Amino acid sequence: MRVSRKKTIHRITLARRRHGRRAALPGVALRTILSSLVTLFLGLSPVSRADHFWKHKPPGQWSLAEALKVVKRSPWARLDVVVFLRQEPQAAYSIPTGTKHCDPDAIDQNGNCLQKGRVEAPVDSSQQLDAAPRLSPSAGLLVRWESAAPVSQAFARLEELGERAAAAFQARAPRLPADRYVITVKLEEPGRAGFEPFAVTPRGKPALRATLKTRRGTVAPLEVEFTGAGASSSAHFFFPRTLDGVPLLGSGRDSAEFKLQGVGFAVRSKFTLDPEFLD
Repeated sequence: MRVSRKKTIHRITLARRRHGRRAALPGVALRTILSSLVTLFLGLSPVSRADHFWKHKPPGQWSLAEALKVVKRSPWARLDVVVFLRQEPQAAYSIPTGTKHCDPDAIDQNGNCLQKGRVEAPVDSSQQLDAAPRLSPSAGLLVRWESAAPVSQAFARLEELGERAAAAFQARAPRLPADRYVITVKLEEPGRAGFEPFAVTPRGKPALRATLKTRRGTVAPLEVEFTGAGASSSAHFFFPRTLDGVPLLGSGRDSAEFKLQGVGFAVRSKFTLDPEFLD
């Protein structure tokens, strides 16, 4: 049986079209997957937008959880691990002398003797010369950049929701001068008994050394204020906004590093700041 040339060509064309449609299906699926991945990594998904609700949701509509997130875990509030500084090697054996033979000026705010060469009481009576070093429990400080509009709006929202106690517990800065960048530091996870780095005692205020560093240089706080009591106490640092007449932060997206050192501890925090949200 002979088949005409026209019919043969028609059948070949149909076969090619069917094959093309089948081959195109994997390509369409691949493009769909890639598009979804790009959307996810570029932060365009609904989940990412919800995480940054302050960009699209009016402060008056923030929930209690959202307001607390801004003042506790956001681009302007972070929990940083405290580094406990070793003041001297710990003796393998010791005698309990308390502060009896310690100079009064060498006793810190927690009643610990910082005098060099003094034999300290053992942490663990079973510790031996060849024992493994004991690890200190972790402690965390909440470090918050107060000079940001969302932070002020979050505290105002907490007041609107009737959560004054929650707002007070988060140690809102007592004031926000227009010519200062204010950073609040609050003890959130003590890590060890008696660690109260910002408690003001009858003997005086804590000895703290803080700096704020940007690409334009490093500045020290012009003022430091303490609020709260005991383990709930906080420190508020007021830094100048200019250095030698030049703004400390640039006109675009910029970063800043905050360092704090106290008696026997240190902490460091880094912020990435968007001028759109700065006060």
